[in-house]
Amino acid sequence: MQPNPHDPRQRTDLTPNERTVLRFMDECLHGDNLELIDELVAEDYIQHTPGIGQGRDGIRRYFHEVASKRPGRRDWRPVHLFACGDFVILHKLLPTTVIVDILRFNAEGKLAEHWDVVQRHPEPGYDPMKRSEEDLSRFAALFAAGA
Repeated sequence: MQPNPHDPRQRTDLTPNERTVLRFMDECLHGDNLELIDELVAEDYIQHTPGIGQGRDGIRRYFHEVASKRPGRRDWRPVHLFACGDFVILHKLLPTTVIVDILRFNAEGKLAEHWDVVQRHPEPGYDPMKRSEEDLSRFAALFAAGA
C-alpha cells in the first residue's frame, strides 16, 4: 500500500465529530462494543442505506446479521475523513470493498443520519492512494448506453 499523508488515525486536528466516527467504526461496527450504539447514536437515527432498518435497532440488527459475520471485518482502514458543519464524510477501505459513509450529527453530538456509497474493489490489489493508469474500459462499460 502507498503511504497515506492524510491518514485520519495520524491526524492531530480531528473535530469531536470526526473522533466519534472513528471510534464508532473502530470499536462498534468493526469491533464488538455494541454499547456505543446507545452512547453515540441518537434514538431517532435515520438510516438511508437501502435494506437497513431505522434507529438504533436497525444498526443492531445489521451488526448481528451482517457486519459481525463479514470476513476480515476488523481489517479496515480509514482513507479520508472530512467534517463540515454537522456532517462527517469517511472514505474507508475494507478487504473487498470501498465505502464512503456520510453522517449527520445532531445538536447533542450524536449520530443522527447516515448515507453511504459502496463498491467492490475496482481491481485486484486495489490501493486508493495509488495513482491510476488510464484505461477507460471500466467507465465505458459502466456508462454504456442502455446499461
